[in-house]
Amino acid sequence: MTEESSRLGNELRDSRADAAILSRAEDVCYATGFEVPPPIDAGAAFAYGPALAVVAQDGTSVLLAPGAYVARVEEMSCADENVLVEGFGHFEPVDGRARFLEAIAQALATVGARDGAKVAVDPSSLPAEVRSELGDREVVDVRPATRSARLIKTPREIELLRAAAAVCDAGHEELMRVAAPGRNELDVMGDVLTRVGVAAGQPVPWAGELVTGPRTGALRYPGGPIDRDLASGDTVLMDLSIRVRGYWADCTNVFAVGEEPTAEQLRFFRAAHDAFESAVAELRPGRVASDAHAAAVDAFARHGFEPRHYTGHQIGVAVNEDPRLVPYDRTPIEVGMVFSVEPGCYGGDLGTGARAEKIVLVTDGGPEILSRFEWGMKI
Repeated sequence: MTEESSRLGNELRDSRADAAILSRAEDVCYATGFEVPPPIDAGAAFAYGPALAVVAQDGTSVLLAPGAYVARVEEMSCADENVLVEGFGHFEPVDGRARFLEAIAQALATVGARDGAKVAVDPSSLPAEVRSELGDREVVDVRPATRSARLIKTPREIELLRAAAAVCDAGHEELMRVAAPGRNELDVMGDVLTRVGVAAGQPVPWAGELVTGPRTGALRYPGGPIDRDLASGDTVLMDLSIRVRGYWADCTNVFAVGEEPTAEQLRFFRAAHDAFESAVAELRPGRVASDAHAAAVDAFARHGFEPRHYTGHQIGVAVNEDPRLVPYDRTPIEVGMVFSVEPGCYGGDLGTGARAEKIVLVTDGGPEILSRFEWGMKI
């Protein structure tokens, strides 16, 4: 049993649910430690259904994973019981549907959620076929419980987020090293991802964008990389999101390539940097999420800009979590929250823009910036 599954069990108890069936990849990882692979490989194709986790009020957890992921399960899972669900036979046929539904029934019995129990599920992601197998069990929405459990990060999660931030740092450092006039965006991104894989010790899932030159002035995420060669003086902006052992880092840096930044490039970066610093200063107990956004708005106004998007979001087993730094989110800021703060400003036809994003931990002593890479432009 992990602290995370125990915390979720407490939330289930408060909501009077006997157990939960978790169907979102990030919730499965939160409860069991198993990093669900992106569903693009043969293992996913062989599987009848997705990886699931069943959690009881006392925090007992059962992981149901496709049989093709046996090595990953053995390496990563912290569940009290692992059930490998075979959906494909190499030499004899397998009834994948029957195996999948049997595994669910077995897991529910293991955690004591028998007929008549109240089971919490995510209606937005649970396969309809699973729900139809719940019989006369009362079904409620698990999302309030998972949101509440994941709101404050455990010490183990914070260390995993630190590790992910360090890998993301390596990617941004590599970008600063290899981006040069004449290099192709796709080649540059390849170098960045190679460095990220080396830092993590294995290939990692990633998302984000690399945009250069005039495309940095427009907000069309994800806008690249594309087949374009960098020109001297280009603005280079990379928003890199990577997942390491189930936990995400999400950071953005911007700089000028081949030449010193122009006064106009610096004007955009200074605005984004000021908005970042102003928002980070609000990430302390006693404030609410919308305070950070308001501080960023005021900072942009000092530079003659208006924000084009939200100021940031919490991060964990999902790359983008509640609370979010938006004008309408009044969630109190608490010690143990971890945010990606990412204010940006964009010049449109002016052909340049800037976004400043790093990962910030809320502590008793004030905000701690976990990202260590250096900003590409100097104030």
